Amino acid sequence: MVEKSKKWAIVIVGLLLIAVIASAGCIGDKTKEEGGEAPTGEGTTPTTQTPTATLGDEGTSLSDLFGKAESIASVRYDMVITSPGNPSVTSKQWVKGNNMRTEITAEGQKMITIMNGDKQEMCMYFPEQNMAMKMDFSEAPESAVEEAVSIEQYNPTVIGTETIDGKLCTVVEYASPEGSAKMWIWQKRGFPIRMEMTTPEGTLRIDWKNIEFADIPDSMFELPAGVEIMEMPSGVPSMPGGMQ
Repeated sequence: MVEKSKKWAIVIVGLLLIAVIASAGCIGDKTKEEGGEAPTGEGTTPTTQTPTATLGDEGTSLSDLFGKAESIASVRYDMVITSPGNPSVTSKQWVKGNNMRTEITAEGQKMITIMNGDKQEMCMYFPEQNMAMKMDFSEAPESAVEEAVSIEQYNPTVIGTETIDGKLCTVVEYASPEGSAKMWIWQKRGFPIRMEMTTPEGTLRIDWKNIEFADIPDSMFELPAGVEIMEMPSGVPSMPGGMQ
């Protein structure tokens, strides 16, 4: 009985972490680059800012940037979410086609989520317990690529260019149902580097770091053999207080 209660406690913690990532991801949710860029690190202090609508030498239009994003076959990155009144949450993500893997550690507990977009199936895997929870879903959190492309529906306006972590970005602003937002889009790749969303509760910020464009083995999107799997009802169960 104690062991079963412990498993459900782990599941609840995992669902809460998924809710944090999903709420951020739904807003609007090759090798490492070499040469011509400053080393990618934790610092994100802008080094250059041009308060004009010029896209710069590497970009020509927003349509071109969105096209570059859509052409990305696979990518891995770190995603740092900072929300009002809460500590920053850092996760690692791997994206290939319609598959996405997310790794996050909280309270010393490592959790891995594997999402298969084709099957509309998600697994939450807890390596230390050799346990996974499988469920169906109808709407998955957006990857960074999907996040960038999705803002096109809000008719974003170019407000200038800015360099972050050595990457020349086109800065756009737009209004979504959640609030006003700005996104910094890497001109060379069409990939988002930063996003800020202003809501009545404050400003939510997402930074994408340590970005690598390389093929990802299919095994990264599969559970290891011998994992105990718990089948869950379709969709993510409601959390206490109305959190989804």
